[in-house]
Amino acid sequence: MRKQTNHSGFTMIELLIALVMGVIVLSAALSFGVSTWRTMEGNSVREEVYRNGRFIGMSLERDMQTVGVGIASTVSFGTLAVWRDTIVILAVPFDPNEAPPYDLEPAAGTDNPLPPGGTCGTFCLDLAPPKPGAVVDLAVGDLARLQVNDERRLILLTSYKKAGNKYTVEFGTHTALLRYVAGLTGNLLLDRYSTFVQKLELVVYYLDGDKLMRAERLNPDGTPAGEVLAYGVQEWDVNIVFTDLDEAPSANPNDTDPTNDFDDILGVRVRVVCAADRPSRNVKAGELFTREFEWQFSPRNLMYERNRL
Repeated sequence: MRKQTNHSGFTMIELLIALVMGVIVLSAALSFGVSTWRTMEGNSVREEVYRNGRFIGMSLERDMQTVGVGIASTVSFGTLAVWRDTIVILAVPFDPNEAPPYDLEPAAGTDNPLPPGGTCGTFCLDLAPPKPGAVVDLAVGDLARLQVNDERRLILLTSYKKAGNKYTVEFGTHTALLRYVAGLTGNLLLDRYSTFVQKLELVVYYLDGDKLMRAERLNPDGTPAGEVLAYGVQEWDVNIVFTDLDEAPSANPNDTDPTNDFDDILGVRVRVVCAADRPSRNVKAGELFTREFEWQFSPRNLMYERNRL
C-alpha cells in the first residue's frame, strides 16, 4: 500500500492575487508619498515668501519707533524722509544716555558770525567737550548734525582727534547727504555762540534689484552701506502720510503747500510684493508664487510732536 504525500503551498491563482494586491498597496503608498512631498514642497515655497514678508514688517516696525528720538522735525529737516524706493530714519542715539551736543570752540575773539569755512580748516571744526574731562563720543564714519542757530546740516566725520582742551573733527566735502543739505555749503557762516555738533543714528531702507537693503552707516562717498534684509522683493512702494491724511511719494518743503512739509509727516504706508526664489510645479501651476504685504506706520515720536503742537 502506497503512502500519500501531503504537498502544501500557494496555487497560481493565490500568487496572482497576492501580486495584484501588493502592486495596489505599493501604488497607493507611492501616490501618497508623492502627494505628501508635493504638499510639503509647496508649503515650503509659500512659507518662504510669508516669512520674508513677516520679517520685513517686523524690522520696519522696530525701526520706525526710533524716528525722531531726541530730535524734532522742522519744516525742511525731517527725522523721517522718503524718496522713490528709499526710507531714511534719523534719531539721536542713547547708549545708554543721550549723545550730547558738542558746542563749537572758536578762536578767542568777539567777531560773529565767523569767517566762511570751519574753525580749523574748510571742512574742520573745533569742539568743546560737554564738561571738563568728558570723552567726546564721536568717531570716523559717524553721521552728525551741524546746527547753526535754526539751520541744520548733516556732516559725515572723516577724522577725529584731541587737540589740547578741545576736539578737532573733519568732515567730508559732501554738499548733500541722504538728500539733506550737508556741510557748510550755501555760504553758511558759523555762529560763535549758537553752533553745535551732535551724533545721529540712522537707518536706511532701499531696493537694490530684487534685494531689500538696510543700512545703519554711510560709505565715505555718502551712499548707504547696506546689507541684504530680504531677497525676492519684486515691488517696494512707500508713501508719506501727512497729518491731513493726504499721501505723497515724498515731503516737499519748497512748494507753496504748507501741509506737506517734513514737520507735517504723520507716518508712512509701505507696500511690498515678495516672490519665491524659484517657480514650483506644485504652486500656482508652475507660476512664480508672490504675496503682497502692506503696512502703515505712525511713529510715536511724530504723534507726540503733533499732540504737543
